[in-house]
Amino acid sequence: MRMLRFAFLMSAALALVSGGLCRGALVVSYSPVTSGGTLIDFESQADGTLIDNQFPGVTFSQYGGSFYPSAGRPQIDEYPWLFGYGASSGSHVLTGSTEGGAPFPTVEGIVATFASPASSVEIFLSDTAPLGDYPVSFFGAGGVLLASVTIPASSILPPGYSGGALPPPGTFPLPGVFVSLTDSTADIVSIVVGPSTANGDAFAVDDLRFSSTAVVPEPSTLAVAGLSMIILTAGYRCRRRGQAA
Repeated sequence: MRMLRFAFLMSAALALVSGGLCRGALVVSYSPVTSGGTLIDFESQADGTLIDNQFPGVTFSQYGGSFYPSAGRPQIDEYPWLFGYGASSGSHVLTGSTEGGAPFPTVEGIVATFASPASSVEIFLSDTAPLGDYPVSFFGAGGVLLASVTIPASSILPPGYSGGALPPPGTFPLPGVFVSLTDSTADIVSIVVGPSTANGDAFAVDDLRFSSTAVVPEPSTLAVAGLSMIILTAGYRCRRRGQAA
């Protein structure tokens, strides 16, 4: 467990990239690794607002996976939040709604679809009491999967987190992880976050950043990410052996 958390703390690029399809840098980190472009922090919309195309350059929708209906729009949640998660900035986050038939708010997956293909996308995923793992997938034109990663529930909260289920704005360390993909071919059309692999697991996203100009992590970050992939792979294999024993 300590090795797994260390890998995330060091801005790890997870080793669970689907089929080796990631042409750029897929990084999961406890702090942001990209800059520039367009940042959407969700602070401009009121609590409870259903969100689709209120933000330039991107449209939001919901994805229910195998648990929930997939129709409907996500909603803004303002601190104090409905359930257990936090923000990476300010007091507003984006989470699921019951529009379209979901049995509970906050459980639907979140989809961001870009008006123009992006070369860099980053988003913050938060859950303060994770029950399941979280898939995050990046898609190109025609629904082609560019890269995907599954974030283990055990790694969402950073070492030293003490903010509780409803951490006040400004809590540090932050209750979640940043997931980013840079792709020099600039063809990221959408990102899908969640839903959790556990039915009824609440989560939220914040601070979506996207750009049509590639934002490449610093060489030191990539070097650490390479080492972290080895650590994560070893930790995952050890966990599997322990479960089989």
